[in-house]
Amino acid sequence: MSKIGNVLIIDDEEHILWLLNESLQDEFNVFCAKNSAKAEHFMNDYNIDVCLIDLFLENEHGLNLIEKWKDKYDTKFIVITAQDSSTSVIESMKAGAVDFISKPFELDELKEKIVDALNFQKSDIELPSVEYDFQSKSKRMLEIYKLIGKVSTSNINILITGETGTGKEVIARLIHKKSIRANKPFVAINMAAIPQELIESELFGHVRGAFTGANSDKAGKFEEANYGTIFLDEISEMDLNLQVKLLRVLQEREITRLGSNKPIKLDVRVIAATNKNLEELIEKGKFREDLYYRLNVINIELPPLRERKEDIPILVSYFLQKYRYIKNRQLSISNRALEKLISYHWPGNIRELENVIQHMIVQAGGDVIDISDMPEKILKSSFSGNSIKKELYELAMKLISGEDKINGHTVYEEYVKIVERPLIEAALEKTGNNKSAAAQLLGINRNTLRKKIKDYEIG
Repeated sequence: MSKIGNVLIIDDEEHILWLLNESLQDEFNVFCAKNSAKAEHFMNDYNIDVCLIDLFLENEHGLNLIEKWKDKYDTKFIVITAQDSSTSVIESMKAGAVDFISKPFELDELKEKIVDALNFQKSDIELPSVEYDFQSKSKRMLEIYKLIGKVSTSNINILITGETGTGKEVIARLIHKKSIRANKPFVAINMAAIPQELIESELFGHVRGAFTGANSDKAGKFEEANYGTIFLDEISEMDLNLQVKLLRVLQEREITRLGSNKPIKLDVRVIAATNKNLEELIEKGKFREDLYYRLNVINIELPPLRERKEDIPILVSYFLQKYRYIKNRQLSISNRALEKLISYHWPGNIRELENVIQHMIVQAGGDVIDISDMPEKILKSSFSGNSIKKELYELAMKLISGEDKINGHTVYEEYVKIVERPLIEAALEKTGNNKSAAAQLLGINRNTLRKKIKDYEIG
């Protein structure tokens, strides 16, 4: 079997070097180093295509080495670390890495990333180093943070999609914070919260006398956001006439105040968000297709909280700290109360979790939040057979009545997709991500399982 590239592994743990060498040497020419001196020797003497580098080495930091070597060698860097926080992901991409993988990982996944890196074309964009304080254990969120690291310094428009309460504005603010516009204004406006007759004036401003009550000139949100970022939340609520004007702003990079004919040039990054399916609205004639493509240069789809439950302990800890002022001290939470929160289905997503945490802090009689402090709806939520049947029935009724979006699937396909995904995730967790064992446990063919994992984008 011919080998397809030279791979250098830098890690200060002998067993990791041995494991990766044994696992990769059949497909790649593998070189191993415990420190930068030995690594640089290999990089000078061999044409290293891909370098797998641990984030934290003894007396050295992987990101510093990437920054030092990225322009000196024609090498693609993949960061390997147990520190899978969003900070690590974003800063790795900014330092010059092309990918990131968390320990423990599947060797098949690592091999795929190496092959992808061999085909990767380096960008000429220089990315600045900035700080971030959120964490995630969700692979889908880590991929989103990776994408943010790649696009943060560009001026391209971004569309953030996801259910209500998934944190779309939080992500928009993060993109702004990571961008070269970080020291400039971030202006958020909710299109659904403003009466239709006032939206144009709010967005683009007006001059004195433009309408009754316009007693002086007023700058709009776009002018307020000049040189910074404007966040247009619930963009689907914008009427068609205003969509035409927004399209012109995006095309010409200028606005005209209401009642004026004098254009004002702007330098603004636009991030829009919606919890609705814009493609369906386009088909119904309720959203302009040309505006959709202007906004949707990069799409970030946020997963609902029920699909990233591994982050619930992190979010609970964060909200307990955030709202410690309620009792003038920070409370903790019992294990059984935390397990109850993890088992709940969270239809309102992170926003609902935040409200529940505030409720429990108020209700708590001591320093430890327990089940008795929980809202009734959480207490009634259970994984008993009757409760599961009830929730599945309610889901079916929502889909049949059209209350939930179908995303182009039939009601039956969407129902099966929602129910089947957690079954597959549970089987993978039970078998330690062993696909053969999971397929056997489920009683399906291994190839069928692989296809479903790919279709459902299970990390």
